[in-house]
Amino acid sequence: MKTYLKILATLTLVIFMTSCEEQDDNVNPFDDFSSLTWWLSGGTDHALTEKTIAINKFIAFKDLSRGVISHEWRISDGSSLLREGFSETDTIYSNFEIRGNTTGNTLAYVLFKEAGISEVRLINTFKDSVKESVREGSFWKVEKIFTITVTE
Repeated sequence: MKTYLKILATLTLVIFMTSCEEQDDNVNPFDDFSSLTWWLSGGTDHALTEKTIAINKFIAFKDLSRGVISHEWRISDGSSLLREGFSETDTIYSNFEIRGNTTGNTLAYVLFKEAGISEVRLINTFKDSVKESVREGSFWKVEKIFTITVTE
């Protein structure tokens, strides 16, 4: 009888251990989540869409959105995109300027070279609806405009 109980206990333990599914505790909570958010350098409120800056200075724009299918930064004439590698103590940025007025990077450094009003656009597409989005086909599109006043 003792042998029978040992076999039954072992069999029960084996069935119990093999019937459990392994759970992945490291699931990213943002896999099915979409949101529109950004960050701008300088100042204390990094979520502004309007700023004032001196001529020949730059602002870093960072897209922090989640669930993005594609994103693009577009700058207006009189501004330049800068590649990484410069420091805030630099006063001449011509060696870091990039040709073109668009980038698909999440981080864009924009140098403002002409006084006046300049616009920087963030264009994102999402699989889900987010604030300020408009449906385009099977995706949701947001075009966020940042207005920068450049002073001499």
